[in-house]
Amino acid sequence: STIFPGIHYQDNHASLQPMSLTVFFPGTLPRQSLERNIPIRISVSIDEEYGSFITPVIEVASTDLHRRGSLLHCSGDSDDVTMLCDSEAVIPFLPLPPSFDSVDRAHWESVSQKIQDWLTTEVDTESSLWTWGHDAFWLAFIAAHPSFPMGKWPMWDPRIPLEGSFIEQWLERSSD
Repeated sequence: STIFPGIHYQDNHASLQPMSLTVFFPGTLPRQSLERNIPIRISVSIDEEYGSFITPVIEVASTDLHRRGSLLHCSGDSDDVTMLCDSEAVIPFLPLPPSFDSVDRAHWESVSQKIQDWLTTEVDTESSLWTWGHDAFWLAFIAAHPSFPMGKWPMWDPRIPLEGSFIEQWLERSSD
């Protein structure tokens, strides 16, 4: 299928509006076939002419995430990254509200503050959820303050270290 997302125009720039996609699995499987995770492959691409400007990102959330005993297993072939999210995990800032404007820095500031509060009050620093949330915090923080480490920006909670592949690459590129 080919889908044409909405376009948001601001000044001399344009961005594609996020889309929500729901995948249903009607029918039933024999119980014995469910002894292991069943991989579902989803592919999203954009025409080559736009590839140097934007990259599609797939975010996965189970509609059954809060049911006791359920696990959400995400695997990315490109990095061989695997994350298990316990059903007890509540990610209060997701999904982003429909009113979220990805080009509005104030919206990103609000998200980064919510992530910071969640990380520093609810997430175990030894968990994979901390690693994921830590990276999500720095992505939102930089979206809110793209001139960081230059310019003006608020101090973040010192319990969130200035480490991780995203922020380290950002700082390396900003020093060039």
